[in-house]
Amino acid sequence: MKESKDQNLDLKKEGYAKWRNSNDQKYLEVYAPDSYTLGLLQGEYLSKQIHHLKKLIVVLSLRYIHKKYTYHKFKKIARNYEEFIPKKFKLEMKGMADAIKEISYNDILLQNCFFDLLYGHLLPKDTLNRVLHSFNLGCTSFGVINSDKPLTGQNFDYPKIFKSALSFVHLKTPNLKELFSLRLGSILSIPAGINNHGLCLRINAIKSSVNGFITIPGSIRTRLALEELKNSEDAFNFLIRIKNSPASCNLLISDSSKIIAMEIIPDNYIRKDVQDLIVRSNTFTSDSFQKYLIKAIYSKKRQKYAEKLLMRVYEENNNSLSDENLLTILADEPIICRCRRIRADTLAYITNKYFGLGNAKQNKPGQIPLNF
Repeated sequence: MKESKDQNLDLKKEGYAKWRNSNDQKYLEVYAPDSYTLGLLQGEYLSKQIHHLKKLIVVLSLRYIHKKYTYHKFKKIARNYEEFIPKKFKLEMKGMADAIKEISYNDILLQNCFFDLLYGHLLPKDTLNRVLHSFNLGCTSFGVINSDKPLTGQNFDYPKIFKSALSFVHLKTPNLKELFSLRLGSILSIPAGINNHGLCLRINAIKSSVNGFITIPGSIRTRLALEELKNSEDAFNFLIRIKNSPASCNLLISDSSKIIAMEIIPDNYIRKDVQDLIVRSNTFTSDSFQKYLIKAIYSKKRQKYAEKLLMRVYEENNNSLSDENLLTILADEPIICRCRRIRADTLAYITNKYFGLGNAKQNKPGQIPLNF
């Protein structure tokens, strides 16, 4: 028995990574004592996803080469964000690169700035580009203030070609919060995750005409919030202290007692404290932000449909909602749950309790491995 305990201690001292399975849903569990080791382990176990995302960004650069945006140019632009990234995350990205053949640190850095470049740099400067608009969006986020505690969840919709680059990762590190979040390639965290204090983030990207700032990438902001903060008010204050945003988006921030909804453009935001129900999609609902939308009517129909759907299910369940009820909403085809579409599909979903790659209609959910 003593030998077994000593072996476990040695294993934790060195770090480990392991693919785990929850109801046929895979996720990567990683423990590491330091940032570089954390990167090495993620690089080794997520190498296929990271290579796949690199190929997709290379393809995007080839489709966009007439504007002189080569893959090399994308990497050069991404270097401008580097000075805003804390040292520990640079070490983690270096560890990832060192673990994978034909992947450099600059490849990893670019992936972590990918959404910021796309929605904060390329789209605002070229609003009519058909290639960029092929990055179709259909993410829908839901929030409910229940009598016991708030509940939030979302679908993540994106072009099907990105499916092989997605994963869910459970991170454990000394002296920091445990967190569980959706990942794309080497992106340190998409704002679709939760930590062991019950702090949740739900994201909806917005195609807006406002240029993003060169600042802390969204992936790094998310990791910082989920690693270091306990509640939604702290997360909100953290975000507004940074002031400028790299891209436009909607964000739901929740904890055990509150949901804060934010509509964000790079130089401004609107806050709403949720009293009962909230729906967010890939559009702004505030009148003052409508002028910044590249396509004013995009997602409006889905927004209204989702609001009615949420209200109906909420009332049918005596003004309350469970994670299971929310899964039913996330599986509502074809407007909320998008299946068998040519360009975009529901590629992942998450609630406070459940997660899954694929969609909630065709794929059984796994259970998030956190206690809070």
